[in-house]
Amino acid sequence: MGFLIGCSDPTDKHVPASEEKALHTSGVISRYHALLNEPHSMPLAHRGFIVGIEKAPRALIGYASNTPDNSRLNAPDRMPPEAGPKDLENQVWTYNRAFTEPKLMFVSHILQYGPEARGNGMEVRQLHSTYSGSALHPVTNPLEAEPNLPANVYEHSWAAMEQLEQAIDQEVAQAKAEGHPFTHILFLSMGWNNDQIEALERYNSIVQTTRNAAGGSEKFDPLVIGITWPSVWGGTSVLDIANRALHIGSYGVKSVDADEIGYSYANYIMNSILPRIENKHHIGTVAIGHSMGARIMTRAYYSGELLKNAPQRMEKGPLVIGLQGAFSANRFRPGYELVPVVRWLFHGEGAPYQDHTYPNGDLVLTWSEKDRANPVARFATGARHVGGKTGETTIKSTPALSEKFVFFDWPKGGLTADYCPKDQQGSKVAYINATQIIQSHGDIRNPDVGDLIWKTIACYRGH
Repeated sequence: MGFLIGCSDPTDKHVPASEEKALHTSGVISRYHALLNEPHSMPLAHRGFIVGIEKAPRALIGYASNTPDNSRLNAPDRMPPEAGPKDLENQVWTYNRAFTEPKLMFVSHILQYGPEARGNGMEVRQLHSTYSGSALHPVTNPLEAEPNLPANVYEHSWAAMEQLEQAIDQEVAQAKAEGHPFTHILFLSMGWNNDQIEALERYNSIVQTTRNAAGGSEKFDPLVIGITWPSVWGGTSVLDIANRALHIGSYGVKSVDADEIGYSYANYIMNSILPRIENKHHIGTVAIGHSMGARIMTRAYYSGELLKNAPQRMEKGPLVIGLQGAFSANRFRPGYELVPVVRWLFHGEGAPYQDHTYPNGDLVLTWSEKDRANPVARFATGARHVGGKTGETTIKSTPALSEKFVFFDWPKGGLTADYCPKDQQGSKVAYINATQIIQSHGDIRNPDVGDLIWKTIACYRGH
């Protein structure tokens, strides 16, 4: 009989401790680069990439300016005819707020996953890292090594985006040359309170349940691009009061962080890198986000025109599936203003999703009466999140919102094979009542959700 005994050992760490301290990414938040220390703990089970995003004080990563990155992004400056008089002002305020926090996001590492040369497993290689050492590129005495960080961590992050694009291009071309081309590009993001290991476990589940629903890899064999990001304060345990308080207290800040990523790195991947890949290889993109991950993906979807020098998309825009989205239904509502007392203290968002025709893609959202997490946000931020009952009620009871949506109920066991909301949708958002298959906010890994995802992909992007 054999026994395995687990214990925490600081010598398991390969990222230099001095570099973590220099960037303020040490302690419990080092779990957002856990894959650099333990790349095989939860490997991505499919060919693709993990883009690890972290957060550090602006000056420490080489971007001391308290302004958005005007070299890469433009502030919102265009409104559709039906926009309210303060929508543009509120959109600009929200945009600026996302980039003027004391800390700024940076891409700390990118890992690439592919089949082993021998065997049936997946091997991982390091495409990019801010840190000088990792388990894949070890340094001597990481606990004592002097810091050896890039001169400008922020610019190093954006250079990594170019490396990512080249690697995606090569992977798609190689799969085609091998006679097994990818069926789709799958761009993924998880939400609040998901560390790296949990995010990868969810990505693996989503891909596998969707593939099962498709009947195998002949119809669904995507190249996967997953984001991980510092989505919560506190440690991994939610049993003690201090951690629980930190988790709950982080919600507002993490909402802004999700928007920052949606405006910047996720936007660049979705609306700059992937259009060039799509145009060259004639492959479609499916973006899936859960909770605040849906916030990231939808923010990116509606922010393409904010990118400077973005390519023109020759193919149709992405299919975006927002599972239990943690963002306000009023993002679609032109002219929406906060109630007077609140308006004196806070800005509204300016309905950034009101022009649904612009992205030229398709948006599908789910909600569930059994999602107890999303409705709670109303008490913290006043937002009626689209993933819960309060969001659904707001949408259906507000003509300026309901006219932008088409509504579906998803039964247990799924709809028939000929289900296709785009036949009725036009330029509207498909809004699916998934109460029968989603039993809680995080219940997205079950086979019924895989069936929903697959039938939605088959509808919009074909088999």
